[in-house]
Amino acid sequence: MGKVEAGLANVYNDFSGLSQLRHQASENPELAAKEVAQQFESIFVSMVMKAMRDAGPKGGLFNSDQMEAYQGMFDQQLAVNLSNSGGLGLASMIEKQITLSQR
Repeated sequence: MGKVEAGLANVYNDFSGLSQLRHQASENPELAAKEVAQQFESIFVSMVMKAMRDAGPKGGLFNSDQMEAYQGMFDQQLAVNLSNSGGLGLASMIEKQITLSQR
């Protein structure tokens, strides 16, 4: 199994990777399954981090709309980096399930 093309989902707001992923899925479904699993894990981790931030206390010195926007972008990029480096292991389990369902 080869390596997923670098750059398909290295930045959380890179939507051009979706068309590349669609093309890759028709040529090499195994690599596409890996990329889809990593993207799913990234979105999941991002949602968990957002829920954790929302559950915390509000107010204080750093409470502003700008800080909230920055924290959102930071959390999303951190989630992408975590999933690309192995993350929670969720991506590997999803990849196995996708591969099994394609047979």
